[in-house]
Amino acid sequence: MASSIENNNEKLTLKSSDGEEFLIEKHVALQSTLIQAMLDSDCSSADVIPLPKIDARTLALVLDYCKKHAGASSSSKQEELNGFDSEFLKDMDIGALFNLVLAANFMEIKGLLDVVAQKIADTIKDKPHQEVREMFHVENDYTLEEEAAVREENKWAFEGFP
Repeated sequence: MASSIENNNEKLTLKSSDGEEFLIEKHVALQSTLIQAMLDSDCSSADVIPLPKIDARTLALVLDYCKKHAGASSSSKQEELNGFDSEFLKDMDIGALFNLVLAANFMEIKGLLDVVAQKIADTIKDKPHQEVREMFHVENDYTLEEEAAVREENKWAFEGFP
C-alpha cells in the first residue's frame, strides 16, 4: 500500500493507546512523518494503524491540528494558522501540553512539535525554579547546604529570583 498524497478521499483509521479509533483522511494523517514512513514501507498493511503511545484525548488534539494544517502552504493562510495555533493552545493545561509534545514527537509532526514546545517554553519563562520544579514534578535532591553553595557559586543565575 504505497502512499498517494493526491487522493484526498482515502481514509485511514488510527487507534489510540486506550483503544479508541479515529477515521481520518489520508492526506491529513500524512503530516506525520511516522505514518507516512509506515505507509511508504508497507509496515502498516492493516486496516488500523495503532499508536500505542498516544491516548484518545491527545490523539484527538493532534488530529484537530493536522486537519487545520492539511494542505496549508500559502503565506496568506499562514497568518490564519498562526492565529489557530495560538487559540488551540491558549487554555491548555501543562499536562495536556506535555502529552501533546510527546505525541507530536512520536508521530514526527514538526509544526505541532514546534508550536507546543514554544508554548511550554513561554509558560515557564521567568518563573522561579521552585515553580518550574513543581510544574515538572522534579524533586529537589540538594540539601540546604548544597543548594546554598550552588547559589553562591552561580549568583548571576539567581538574580531577580527568590
